[in-house]
Amino acid sequence: MDILLVDDNALMQQLMERFLNDLGYSVAVAGRADEAIEIARRDAPALFLLDIRLPDLDGPEALVALRALPGCATTPAIAMSGMDESVVHPKLIGDFVAYLPKPIDFDRLEALAAQHLGDKTRSVG
Repeated sequence: MDILLVDDNALMQQLMERFLNDLGYSVAVAGRADEAIEIARRDAPALFLLDIRLPDLDGPEALVALRALPGCATTPAIAMSGMDESVVHPKLIGDFVAYLPKPIDFDRLEALAAQHLGDKTRSVG
C-alpha cells in the first residue's frame, strides 16, 4: 500500500481516498489509531496521513506506535487537522514531514504525495 489515511471523519476519508486513488495511489483507511496500527502491521505503508485528533490517540502518539512496527520506522508522515493553525504547536507536529490544515488543499496534498511517493498520476484517456 502507498498511503495509510487515518481520520475519524467519514466524509474526509471518502474525499481523500477517492482523490488519492484517482492519482494512482493505493490507499488504506482507518478511523482510529488502533485500526491504523492493525493495518500497518499487516502491510507497511509508504506514507502516513494522520489526523492530529483521533478518538483513541492523538496523531503524534499514533505516529510513535506506528513507527514502532516493522517496516515503519522511517515512514514519512503528514499531519492533518481542522484546528486553527495558531493552536497547532510546532512540537505537536515535530515528527511529521508536513502539516495540512483542513479543509485540505488538494493541490498541496497531491504535491506532497508526489514528493514522498513519486508521481503516480494516471493519464486520463
